[in-house]
Amino acid sequence: MASLQGRVGAGRYISGSQVDIALDRHGGVVTSAIYGRYTEAVIRGQVFGGATAAAGVAPGTALGTTGAHSLVNPAGSGVYTAVLQSSMGYVSGTLGAGMVVYAANVNPIAAAVTGTDITVRNMLLGGARSDGQTIALTTSTLPVAPDIIRPAFLLDASLATTAAVGAKPMVDYVDGAIVLAPGSTLTLHGIAAAGSSPRVVFGNIWAELPA
Repeated sequence: MASLQGRVGAGRYISGSQVDIALDRHGGVVTSAIYGRYTEAVIRGQVFGGATAAAGVAPGTALGTTGAHSLVNPAGSGVYTAVLQSSMGYVSGTLGAGMVVYAANVNPIAAAVTGTDITVRNMLLGGARSDGQTIALTTSTLPVAPDIIRPAFLLDASLATTAAVGAKPMVDYVDGAIVLAPGSTLTLHGIAAAGSSPRVVFGNIWAELPA
């Protein structure tokens, strides 16, 4: 059986050197992050992002066949869509108390999800890369009411004059814990009181991997 060996402790090397793997005193492999966690995937053109329009969208009050914001991995896309981050920012109106949830449609032969297309950007900004296979939508129409996966963001009964509202966007670091197979849809939608003309912007960043 082959074994993997390395050198315990730090070393100093010049560029181009062939060196041993660094180990700690308990035999663990020592690693060091030179870049951010997604930098390599971004440079390879595998990471994408999209957000609802600047005017915002109503977060919603109950799950049904209308979704505030959806990511759709079309049947036959040939990729898995791994959600890395989701975010929500306040725009205007009075929010209703409740929460925004992740909810899923997973029947690949159901009617296609439709809605207003969101411009998807490759996160290698300015690079000659494709904009991927995943479709991002505002105010989507779903074939059936989706199933809740987990809460995403909390909504409180606040408005523009509330001191804390809009101080910074809410961000959920999903880190690939939600993956859409071809033919599935992930929706961000509110289960909350109606409020008064509430508007928020939803955003997502995801990676596409060969299916």
